[in-house]
Amino acid sequence: MSLLIAICLGFPALRTIDLFSDNTEADASYAEGSILMQLMFGPAFLLAAWLVWRHSAWAAQIVRRVNPFLLLIVLWAAATVLWSPYPAVTVKRSIQLVGLMLVGITLTLPFVQDRHFIRVLCRTLTALLVASFIMVLVIPKIGVDPLREGGWRGILWHKNTLGGVACFAVLTWVNRLCNKDTDWRIGIPALLFTLLMLVMSRSSTALISAMTGIAIYLFARRRYLGGPNARLMAALALTIVGLGFLQIFFTVTGRLPTWNEIIRPLLLLLNKSPDLTGRTDLWEMVLLDVARHPVQGIGFGAFWLNVGSPSQYIIDAVNWIPLQAHNGYIDLLNELGGVGFGLFIAFLLWHTVTLFKVGHIDREQAAIHWAFFILILISNFSESQFFNGVLFQNCLLIFSSIALSALVARHQPASRPYPMPVPQT
Repeated sequence: MSLLIAICLGFPALRTIDLFSDNTEADASYAEGSILMQLMFGPAFLLAAWLVWRHSAWAAQIVRRVNPFLLLIVLWAAATVLWSPYPAVTVKRSIQLVGLMLVGITLTLPFVQDRHFIRVLCRTLTALLVASFIMVLVIPKIGVDPLREGGWRGILWHKNTLGGVACFAVLTWVNRLCNKDTDWRIGIPALLFTLLMLVMSRSSTALISAMTGIAIYLFARRRYLGGPNARLMAALALTIVGLGFLQIFFTVTGRLPTWNEIIRPLLLLLNKSPDLTGRTDLWEMVLLDVARHPVQGIGFGAFWLNVGSPSQYIIDAVNWIPLQAHNGYIDLLNELGGVGFGLFIAFLLWHTVTLFKVGHIDREQAAIHWAFFILILISNFSESQFFNGVLFQNCLLIFSSIALSALVARHQPASRPYPMPVPQT
């Protein structure tokens, strides 16, 4: 069980592009994939399928209680094979989603503790950081990136990737310490180590994300979010903050702020330009393709396939090979169309409601998953990981969704398939 989760959460963190290598030349090898990735994830998915089959009665009950829009997205993604220009890629991507869902269901089996997911995630990310630290010490020419401010990258391909791993590792260790889920003599040194790796990555985005995630977690674990009016209070707080900023700006300038003025302070803090380092140009070009198939989409995973693929006009325009739009929302709209994007919005809303329900059952669990959820939503404004193969944040979102749905089902007596074990802490 732990090995399954470690493979699906740890291995994708080694790279940020699609790990099944569908991003090879579309005219020749787009359907071949990576043998290494198939050898890694194929057995993991088969093992998950075997575990689900062994506990089929339980799994059937869980499937009936997971976010229904998660199931509908998977079905719609598979259906796009009917019009996808590269059906082989669409089929492979759909199989990946099914495989990840099977692994997610194994998190809910009767013998799995409620906190097992967080523990394995914490250990896996920490192991990556330890291996990266050793790489920096032993082979600094590989472990340190001299072209990017001397930031540490360890065994990962980019300092920002190491920063992202450290960000989520810090968050999980904070959770375990607050939860008293680990001995403080282990937890505090581990937290300090992950903070060291976060700082040494010199990734300002990861640092800000870590601080934001910790703030969200500490805020969400407070009791005032678990009351009967929790949703109203959260919406009211966000509305008041937003209107307050608008009122101040309007009083000073006499007009409403533009998009660049809204986002400029954050981008300057992250040392990025207001045009998101040219990413808005990519967004505009991808939206041109969205207009060609606004309802059904081009096909799941069938756009960013390197030279000769439907994204060729973008490659020609920018004179380099982007393998994503650097916006998960736009990429999802392009591949799955308005129908798929509508299902995705419904998935997010259902997930939000589930988080509020979990807040009444286990506030600590809800708090850490709130932090995961909001960080994923924010990061996908500049990266494309929503339902994108076996990328880290996609795995995390799917596993989180299934685990939370199962947790709610466990505490609804009428819905229990059979007597459930008392979760151990």
